[in-house]
Amino acid sequence: MDSDRAYKDGLFRHNAVLSEGMVIAPLVVCCDTMRKSLLLSLGFAVITILTVLIGSFYPKRLPYAVRIILYALTASALYIPAALLCEYISPSTYAALSSMQLPGMGTVPGAAFMYLPLLSVNSFIVLHSELHFYHYKRTAMLGVLIAHAAGFALAACLLGALREILAYGSIFGYAVDMPLVMKGLGTPWGGFVLLGLLAGIHRYLFRKKQEA
Repeated sequence: MDSDRAYKDGLFRHNAVLSEGMVIAPLVVCCDTMRKSLLLSLGFAVITILTVLIGSFYPKRLPYAVRIILYALTASALYIPAALLCEYISPSTYAALSSMQLPGMGTVPGAAFMYLPLLSVNSFIVLHSELHFYHYKRTAMLGVLIAHAAGFALAACLLGALREILAYGSIFGYAVDMPLVMKGLGTPWGGFVLLGLLAGIHRYLFRKKQEA
């Protein structure tokens, strides 16, 4: 397989979030600032890359259902060190990841905690491992995995940057000159709407490129 094209597809054309609509719940709930987006992307990369690499050593003679269960158990076990790593890097940002903006209630600490473990049971790992990643040799597979993780980070950071600017009038916590802020974009439903617009723009751009 053409690994060079696979790198570009993972980053742009077949972006896990914008093209395939995977792992969107943690993004729309947690990624309302750039710092939170970067930390969530790190957690996703650690869990996904290590799970797929470890899963590549599971015997192929095992029934498919058993392999799926093993992938889920592996990712769940890896969630713990990934979470500890994120907390070690930035305790304040990690704590903020579990908070959620709710209409009429402001920031509610701990309201989004249930969404973080979804990184370890996302369909991206199961679907792409069997149908895509395991068709490569391990060295090439690692590069493709990194490209897909970078594609997730690109989508997360784009969403987080737009929401932080438009909802809070800041970027990386520094105020920017915004004549109007739309605080609704900091809520999960606002993130979902904005992510839908980004996905629509992504589809339009790559469809036009394919037609050309």
